[in-house]
Amino acid sequence: MEMSSLDKMENFLSNVTLNSSKPEVCEFGSGYVAALSLIDIITFLVGQPVVIRVLWSSYTSKKAIDILNCNLALYHYLQYWFAIVHLCVLHLKPNSQNTLLKFLLVYSMFGGPMSLSFICLERYVAVIHPLFYPLLKTYRFREAAASLVWLFSVPIALLSSVVGNSLHALRETLTRDLPLAWLLGMNGMMVHCSICILKTLVKSGPGGDKMSPQKRRAFKTVCATSVTNLMCYFPVTVLQQYGFDEMVFECLVTPLCILLLSAASVVHPIFYLSAQGKLFTCFK
Repeated sequence: MEMSSLDKMENFLSNVTLNSSKPEVCEFGSGYVAALSLIDIITFLVGQPVVIRVLWSSYTSKKAIDILNCNLALYHYLQYWFAIVHLCVLHLKPNSQNTLLKFLLVYSMFGGPMSLSFICLERYVAVIHPLFYPLLKTYRFREAAASLVWLFSVPIALLSSVVGNSLHALRETLTRDLPLAWLLGMNGMMVHCSICILKTLVKSGPGGDKMSPQKRRAFKTVCATSVTNLMCYFPVTVLQQYGFDEMVFECLVTPLCILLLSAASVVHPIFYLSAQGKLFTCFK
Protein backbone atom coordinates (compact mmCIF):
# COMPACT_ATOMS: atom_id res chain seq x y z
CA MET A 1 0.00 0.00 0.00
CA GLU A 2 2.82 2.41 0.83
CA MET A 3 4.63 1.73 -2.44
CA SER A 4 1.40 2.17 -4.36
CA SER A 5 0.82 5.59 -2.78
CA LEU A 6 4.35 6.67 -3.66
CA ASP A 7 3.87 5.54 -7.26
CA LYS A 8 0.63 7.50 -7.54
CA MET A 9 2.30 10.59 -6.11
CA GLU A 10 5.20 10.32 -8.60
CA ASN A 11 2.82 9.90 -11.52
CA PHE A 12 0.80 12.90 -10.40
CA LEU A 13 3.89 15.10 -10.07
CA SER A 14 5.24 13.99 -13.47
CA ASN A 15 1.91 14.75 -15.15
CA VAL A 16 1.77 18.18 -13.55
CA THR A 17 5.33 18.91 -14.70
CA LEU A 18 4.68 17.78 -18.25
CA ASN A 19 1.43 19.64 -18.58
CA SER A 20 2.72 22.91 -17.16
CA SER A 21 6.23 23.00 -18.62
CA LYS A 22 5.34 24.20 -22.14
CA PRO A 23 1.97 25.49 -23.28
CA GLU A 24 0.92 24.27 -26.68
CA VAL A 25 -0.56 27.49 -28.04
CA CYS A 26 -0.38 31.17 -27.33
CA GLU A 27 -2.95 32.62 -24.96
CA PHE A 28 -5.03 34.94 -27.10
CA GLY A 29 -4.48 38.32 -25.54
CA SER A 30 -5.95 41.48 -26.92
CA GLY A 31 -2.59 42.68 -28.23
CA TYR A 32 -1.93 39.45 -30.09
CA VAL A 33 -5.37 39.42 -31.73
CA ALA A 34 -5.19 43.12 -32.58
CA ALA A 35 -1.74 42.78 -34.19
CA LEU A 36 -2.74 39.84 -36.40
CA SER A 37 -6.05 41.49 -37.32
CA LEU A 38 -4.31 44.71 -38.31
CA ILE A 39 -1.78 42.83 -40.46
CA ASP A 40 -4.53 40.90 -42.26
CA ILE A 41 -6.66 43.98 -42.93
CA ILE A 42 -3.85 46.25 -44.13
CA THR A 43 -2.39 43.53 -46.34
CA PHE A 44 -5.73 42.96 -48.03
CA LEU A 45 -6.65 46.63 -48.48
CA VAL A 46 -3.26 47.73 -49.80
CA GLY A 47 -2.34 44.62 -51.77
CA GLN A 48 -5.60 44.14 -53.66
CA PRO A 49 -5.52 47.28 -55.85
CA VAL A 50 -1.79 46.89 -56.54
CA VAL A 51 -2.03 43.26 -57.64
CA ILE A 52 -5.20 43.85 -59.66
CA ARG A 53 -3.40 46.66 -61.47
CA VAL A 54 -0.48 44.32 -62.24
CA LEU A 55 -2.81 41.72 -63.70
CA TRP A 56 -4.87 44.26 -65.64
CA SER A 57 -1.74 45.88 -67.07
CA SER A 58 -0.38 42.53 -68.18
CA TYR A 59 -3.56 41.27 -69.85
CA THR A 60 -4.35 44.56 -71.63
CA SER A 61 -0.83 45.17 -72.88
CA LYS A 62 -0.05 44.64 -76.55
CA LYS A 63 3.11 42.80 -75.57
CA ALA A 64 3.26 39.15 -74.61
CA ILE A 65 1.94 38.38 -71.14
CA ASP A 66 4.62 38.38 -68.45
CA ILE A 67 3.82 34.90 -67.20
CA LEU A 68 6.15 34.85 -64.21
CA ASN A 69 5.07 38.20 -62.78
CA CYS A 70 1.41 37.39 -63.43
CA ASN A 71 1.83 34.08 -61.67
CA LEU A 72 3.43 35.82 -58.67
CA ALA A 73 0.59 38.36 -58.66
CA LEU A 74 -1.97 35.54 -58.59
CA TYR A 75 0.02 33.89 -55.81
CA HIS A 76 -0.10 37.10 -53.76
CA TYR A 77 -3.77 37.58 -54.61
CA LEU A 78 -4.58 34.21 -53.08
CA GLN A 79 -2.40 35.07 -50.08
CA TYR A 80 -4.53 38.16 -49.43
CA TRP A 81 -7.69 36.06 -49.34
CA PHE A 82 -6.03 33.57 -47.00
CA ALA A 83 -5.36 36.55 -44.73
CA ILE A 84 -9.06 37.46 -44.74
CA VAL A 85 -10.04 33.85 -44.00
CA HIS A 86 -7.53 33.83 -41.14
CA LEU A 87 -9.03 37.09 -39.84
CA CYS A 88 -12.49 35.52 -39.71
CA VAL A 89 -11.23 32.35 -38.03
CA LEU A 90 -9.19 34.41 -35.55
CA HIS A 91 -12.34 36.10 -34.24
CA LEU A 92 -14.89 33.32 -34.71
CA LYS A 93 -12.86 30.23 -33.76
CA PRO A 94 -9.61 31.45 -32.18
CA ASN A 95 -8.52 28.00 -31.03
CA SER A 96 -8.47 26.80 -34.66
CA GLN A 97 -6.59 29.74 -36.19
CA ASN A 98 -3.15 28.30 -35.44
CA THR A 99 -3.45 25.68 -38.22
CA LEU A 100 -4.36 28.28 -40.82
CA LEU A 101 -1.58 30.55 -39.57
CA LYS A 102 1.00 27.79 -40.09
CA PHE A 103 -0.30 27.20 -43.60
CA LEU A 104 -0.13 30.91 -44.43
CA LEU A 105 3.39 31.16 -43.02
CA VAL A 106 4.84 28.31 -45.10
CA TYR A 107 2.78 29.23 -48.18
CA SER A 108 4.22 32.75 -48.20
CA MET A 109 7.74 31.81 -47.12
CA PHE A 110 8.23 29.16 -49.79
CA GLY A 111 6.32 30.30 -52.88
CA GLY A 112 7.39 33.94 -52.80
CA PRO A 113 11.18 33.42 -52.94
CA MET A 114 10.75 30.60 -55.43
CA SER A 115 8.84 32.87 -57.81
CA LEU A 116 11.36 35.69 -57.40
CA SER A 117 14.26 33.40 -58.23
CA PHE A 118 12.67 32.37 -61.53
CA ILE A 119 11.96 36.03 -62.41
CA CYS A 120 15.55 36.97 -61.66
CA LEU A 121 16.88 34.09 -63.76
CA GLU A 122 14.71 35.11 -66.73
CA ARG A 123 15.99 38.69 -66.62
CA TYR A 124 19.56 37.48 -66.39
CA VAL A 125 19.20 35.39 -69.54
CA ALA A 126 17.53 38.30 -71.37
CA VAL A 127 20.40 40.70 -70.64
CA ILE A 128 23.51 38.54 -70.47
CA HIS A 129 22.62 35.76 -72.94
CA PRO A 130 20.13 37.33 -75.37
CA LEU A 131 20.78 34.66 -78.01
CA PHE A 132 19.43 32.00 -75.65
CA TYR A 133 16.44 34.08 -74.56
CA PRO A 134 14.10 32.75 -77.31
CA LEU A 135 14.78 29.24 -76.00
CA LEU A 136 12.87 30.10 -72.85
CA LYS A 137 9.73 30.28 -74.95
CA THR A 138 10.66 27.25 -77.02
CA TYR A 139 11.11 25.00 -73.99
CA ARG A 140 8.25 26.56 -72.02
CA PHE A 141 10.50 27.70 -69.19
CA ARG A 142 8.03 30.25 -67.85
CA GLU A 143 5.08 27.85 -67.82
CA ALA A 144 7.17 25.14 -66.15
CA ALA A 145 8.48 27.58 -63.53
CA ALA A 146 4.97 28.84 -62.72
CA SER A 147 3.73 25.27 -62.34
CA LEU A 148 6.63 24.31 -60.07
CA VAL A 149 5.81 27.18 -57.72
CA TRP A 150 2.32 25.81 -57.10
CA LEU A 151 3.32 22.13 -57.12
CA PHE A 152 5.94 22.67 -54.43
CA SER A 153 4.56 25.44 -52.20
CA VAL A 154 0.92 24.41 -51.71
CA PRO A 155 1.53 20.72 -50.79
CA ILE A 156 4.40 21.70 -48.47
CA ALA A 157 2.21 24.31 -46.78
CA LEU A 158 -0.59 21.76 -46.34
CA LEU A 159 1.75 19.17 -44.88
CA SER A 160 3.34 21.62 -42.47
CA SER A 161 -0.05 22.68 -41.11
CA VAL A 162 -1.73 19.27 -40.72
CA VAL A 163 1.07 16.98 -39.52
CA GLY A 164 0.81 16.06 -35.87
CA ASN A 165 3.34 15.91 -33.07
CA SER A 166 4.42 12.44 -34.17
CA LEU A 167 5.83 14.00 -37.36
CA HIS A 168 7.54 16.90 -35.60
CA ALA A 169 10.83 16.23 -37.44
CA LEU A 170 9.05 16.46 -40.80
CA ARG A 171 7.45 19.76 -39.80
CA GLU A 172 10.83 21.15 -38.76
CA THR A 173 12.26 20.18 -42.14
CA LEU A 174 9.40 21.78 -44.05
CA THR A 175 9.41 25.05 -42.10
CA ARG A 176 13.15 25.48 -41.45
CA ASP A 177 15.55 23.41 -43.54
CA LEU A 178 13.94 23.57 -47.00
CA PRO A 179 13.28 27.35 -47.02
CA LEU A 180 16.80 28.00 -45.71
CA ALA A 181 18.46 25.83 -48.39
CA TRP A 182 16.37 27.40 -51.15
CA LEU A 183 16.98 30.93 -49.87
CA LEU A 184 20.74 30.48 -49.69
CA GLY A 185 20.84 29.20 -53.26
CA MET A 186 18.58 31.98 -54.46
CA ASN A 187 20.67 34.66 -52.73
CA GLY A 188 23.81 33.43 -54.43
CA MET A 189 22.10 33.41 -57.82
CA MET A 190 20.64 36.90 -57.35
CA VAL A 191 23.99 38.39 -56.32
CA HIS A 192 25.61 36.86 -59.39
CA CYS A 193 22.83 38.08 -61.71
CA SER A 194 22.85 41.59 -60.26
CA ILE A 195 26.63 41.96 -60.64
CA CYS A 196 26.59 40.68 -64.21
CA ILE A 197 23.70 42.94 -65.24
CA LEU A 198 25.33 45.94 -63.56
CA LYS A 199 28.57 45.35 -65.45
CA THR A 200 26.62 45.16 -68.69
CA LEU A 201 24.82 48.43 -67.98
CA VAL A 202 28.03 50.25 -67.12
CA LYS A 203 29.45 49.48 -70.55
CA SER A 204 28.25 51.95 -73.14
CA GLY A 205 26.80 50.81 -76.40
CA PRO A 206 28.42 51.23 -79.84
CA GLY A 207 29.29 54.85 -80.55
CA GLY A 208 28.65 55.88 -76.96
CA ASP A 209 24.91 55.25 -77.11
CA LYS A 210 23.09 54.56 -73.89
CA MET A 211 21.88 51.12 -73.04
CA SER A 212 18.34 50.23 -74.03
CA PRO A 213 15.43 50.91 -71.63
CA GLN A 214 14.67 47.17 -71.64
CA LYS A 215 18.01 46.36 -70.03
CA ARG A 216 17.62 49.12 -67.47
CA ARG A 217 14.15 47.82 -66.66
CA ALA A 218 15.63 44.34 -66.25
CA PHE A 219 18.19 45.69 -63.80
CA LYS A 220 15.44 47.42 -61.79
CA THR A 221 13.55 44.14 -61.68
CA VAL A 222 16.58 42.26 -60.38
CA CYS A 223 17.16 44.97 -57.76
CA ALA A 224 13.51 44.78 -56.71
CA THR A 225 13.64 41.02 -56.25
CA SER A 226 16.92 41.27 -54.33
CA VAL A 227 15.62 43.99 -51.98
CA THR A 228 12.38 42.10 -51.34
CA ASN A 229 14.30 38.95 -50.61
CA LEU A 230 16.88 40.52 -48.27
CA MET A 231 14.47 42.79 -46.38
CA CYS A 232 11.54 40.41 -45.97
CA TYR A 233 12.16 36.74 -46.76
CA PHE A 234 15.68 36.45 -45.37
CA PRO A 235 14.76 37.74 -41.84
CA VAL A 236 11.81 35.34 -41.69
CA THR A 237 14.01 32.39 -42.61
CA VAL A 238 16.56 33.42 -39.97
CA LEU A 239 13.87 33.70 -37.29
CA GLN A 240 12.67 30.19 -38.12
CA GLN A 241 16.12 28.77 -37.34
CA TYR A 242 16.18 29.77 -33.67
CA GLY A 243 14.77 27.41 -31.08
CA PHE A 244 12.38 29.81 -29.38
CA ASP A 245 10.16 28.71 -26.56
CA GLU A 246 6.75 27.66 -27.86
CA MET A 247 4.98 30.54 -26.12
CA VAL A 248 7.49 33.10 -27.39
CA PHE A 249 7.26 31.70 -30.92
CA GLU A 250 3.46 31.74 -31.03
CA CYS A 251 2.97 35.15 -29.41
CA LEU A 252 5.89 37.20 -30.79
CA VAL A 253 7.83 35.52 -33.61
CA THR A 254 4.89 34.29 -35.69
CA PRO A 255 3.15 37.72 -35.94
CA LEU A 256 6.50 39.31 -36.86
CA CYS A 257 7.06 36.71 -39.60
CA ILE A 258 3.54 37.22 -40.95
CA LEU A 259 4.14 40.99 -40.99
CA LEU A 260 7.33 40.64 -43.05
CA LEU A 261 5.78 38.15 -45.47
CA SER A 262 2.73 40.36 -45.93
CA ALA A 263 5.01 43.33 -46.61
CA ALA A 264 6.86 41.29 -49.25
CA SER A 265 3.60 40.47 -51.01
CA VAL A 266 2.88 44.21 -51.35
CA VAL A 267 6.38 45.61 -51.90
CA HIS A 268 7.26 43.57 -54.98
CA PRO A 269 4.12 44.48 -57.00
CA ILE A 270 4.77 48.13 -56.13
CA PHE A 271 8.35 47.81 -57.41
CA TYR A 272 7.06 46.15 -60.57
CA LEU A 273 4.52 48.89 -61.28
CA SER A 274 7.13 51.54 -60.54
CA ALA A 275 9.49 50.03 -63.10
CA GLN A 276 6.64 50.02 -65.64
CA GLY A 277 5.69 53.63 -64.84
CA LYS A 278 2.17 52.61 -63.76
CA LEU A 279 2.39 52.88 -60.00
CA PHE A 280 0.10 55.87 -59.40
CA THR A 281 -2.67 54.53 -61.64
CA CYS A 282 -3.37 51.46 -59.54
CA PHE A 283 -5.49 53.39 -57.02
CA LYS A 284 -7.62 55.17 -59.60
